[in-house]
Amino acid sequence: MKSIWKSYKTEVSVVLIGLFIVNSIFFAKAFRDGTVINRVAAGQLGDFVGGYIGTIFMLLSVVLLYSTLKNQRSNYQNQMFELRYFELLKLHRDNVSELELKSAKGRKIFVLLLREFREILKIVKEKAKETNLDFPPEKYIEIAYYCLFYGTGPNSTRMLRDSLSKIPCDFVDALVGKLSDASIKQSVKNNRKFEYVPFEGHQSRLGHYYRHLYQTVCYVNSKNFLSFKEKYDYVKTVRAQLSTHEQAMFLLNSLTPTGNAWWKYNLMLDYKLVKNVPQFFFDEDGELDITGLFPESYFEWQND
Repeated sequence: MKSIWKSYKTEVSVVLIGLFIVNSIFFAKAFRDGTVINRVAAGQLGDFVGGYIGTIFMLLSVVLLYSTLKNQRSNYQNQMFELRYFELLKLHRDNVSELELKSAKGRKIFVLLLREFREILKIVKEKAKETNLDFPPEKYIEIAYYCLFYGTGPNSTRMLRDSLSKIPCDFVDALVGKLSDASIKQSVKNNRKFEYVPFEGHQSRLGHYYRHLYQTVCYVNSKNFLSFKEKYDYVKTVRAQLSTHEQAMFLLNSLTPTGNAWWKYNLMLDYKLVKNVPQFFFDEDGELDITGLFPESYFEWQND
């Protein structure tokens, strides 16, 4: 009985209160002749209840039925959303686990990619100085990232040149020549202790990784039946899957035209997708001043 009462106490309470109210009218003097119930008055009351109050209860029943169906539809909508959401989350984890760079696997490759990026950035700045060019910090990042992404080679060089088509040709020629130099590659490989030959591109590794990450965040962002707080919590779970080096590389990707959608649709700012990047992860003078890209209190370390 205790278990039944705990499960259905609201329903039982409503029934008992309703029975008490319905039967309490018989205690009123208007429906009694002494100790006997006045049948005529009670019959008139019954007609009134059935015709007027009954209609009100019917209206309430329709409203409650609509509310029930609406809640069922909402629950179904949430279930379908979460089913797809967790499927996308699993696919992201699978994508990460499948990443390989010689003996490095999974998210460990992002540590190597950032080391290679920093070597490329040095070369970009060196060639810019030699050709009397001076770019804004974000432009150096964009050029270096494209060099990391496409690399040099029979097909890669063509795609790299196309991505840098708006930059003076003499600079691009000098840059491609330096990145294609076998002795330079070997020197960087030895100094950085890479198991692979650098500057040959990572398009096959990073392309689908960022496309799927973008699809996952956009899927959550597009669901208008979720409040912003709910959306933020779901995207926060996605962000929690990203290591520090992943978030750092993700930030670099977003600063290029191919990753600009993260900023165009305010996803980077609204969901604080790289809030866990440490304060001095990037050299603010030689690499990137991350505080200049984001509002105050964006990063985790700003709230300590």
